[in-house]
Amino acid sequence: MLIVIIYPSKNENAEIYDYCYCFEKILSRNSIKNRKNMSQKNKIISKDFAKLGVAKTKGVLIKKIIEKYKSSKDIFLISIFPNEIYCLSGYWIEKLRPGTFESIIYEEGKKRIYELKNIKDEVNLLINDVNSEYKFIKKELKNFFK
Repeated sequence: MLIVIIYPSKNENAEIYDYCYCFEKILSRNSIKNRKNMSQKNKIISKDFAKLGVAKTKGVLIKKIIEKYKSSKDIFLISIFPNEIYCLSGYWIEKLRPGTFESIIYEEGKKRIYELKNIKDEVNLLINDVNSEYKFIKKELKNFFK
């Protein structure tokens, strides 16, 4: 059990119990490794940008995402656990099954884009209906005043 708690900090060269930073590091590293069609030059550049970004945020970004999730769900059981527990769990999930969170984010993003596309289509239909009604009323008014 002790190895589960200490390993992330040692493996990621982070402060002990700073699991959100460890989680952010492994997410960034795994997302670059999973890019099969990316050239080696682009992988190196992406890796450098990722390192810089993670070094600047030091896990704060992950903590904000978790806080946002907790507040959006408004479920007591989710809110009682500290962020570090979620980060430790996330770290081990990503360690054992690399790319898990990236695929979740990708699928959720696809759903959101699909929803926005549907809303756009509905708004376009509504605008077309309003334009048709406007043209009809305008034509009727012209006919009325002739």
